[in-house]
Amino acid sequence: MSNPALEQAIINKIRDKGIALPVLPDVALRARRVIDDPNSSASDLVDVISQDPAIAARLIQVANSPMYRGGQHIDNLVQIVSRLGMRTVSQLIISLSAKQLFTAETPTIKRIMRDHWAFATQVAALSNHIAKRHTKLDADQALLAGLLHSVGGIPVIVVAEDIPKLLEAPALLDELVESLQWRLGGNIVKAWDFPDMFAEVIEHCGDLGYQHDGDPNYSDVVICAIAQARGISRTPDDRPIMAAEKLGVDLEASLIDDELDEAIRALGG
Repeated sequence: MSNPALEQAIINKIRDKGIALPVLPDVALRARRVIDDPNSSASDLVDVISQDPAIAARLIQVANSPMYRGGQHIDNLVQIVSRLGMRTVSQLIISLSAKQLFTAETPTIKRIMRDHWAFATQVAALSNHIAKRHTKLDADQALLAGLLHSVGGIPVIVVAEDIPKLLEAPALLDELVESLQWRLGGNIVKAWDFPDMFAEVIEHCGDLGYQHDGDPNYSDVVICAIAQARGISRTPDDRPIMAAEKLGVDLEASLIDDELDEAIRALGG
């Protein structure tokens, strides 16, 4: 994006309209409260999930996807919490309920939100896959980081409903979303009181040239997932993507097979 004046105009419009930052859905907030309470039990988490039949159904679908399934099909919430553990289930609830944030009124914006969500779920599944196979990082955290990497684009898309010129220029809107989501996303996950790691991922994952000393981190994972989802293997100035080299990920080869495609569909709902 080479139009900082337009970017600032969008930021100003978001502020002037008083567009609130996205708020976590109620089921995700209640799941977090259960996890944060040392006196809570697995049955408490099952009770939370049971109050949202749509999330419960999708959780069963994801638990039986290639990301988590074992030798036996899971068909109830008690089995899911028992097999995956309370913290993993809580993170999955946040991930699955996040779809509620990607909503809009007009047909054009609905389509853009739908595409935005579809890309986020693809990056999430790829992040989970890469973390499992190329790092010692928590694959569930990687999945959530991948899903939320573009959450900052939501208020930009929402405000576009009031700007007819942007609705008539979807390529320009895509550029604005791509540019501004990194500036807004960190504020959103901080407002949700998420660990600093999530804001750091959002800060860095828009930079395919990002590199750092030390062991691989979640930003490396999400950068590789974004590159794979976009079908690119080098930076715009034709340099190697250092995150991929650090992780040992071959971006020339597609990571998406039938099982990963199934996982993406399960996350997307």
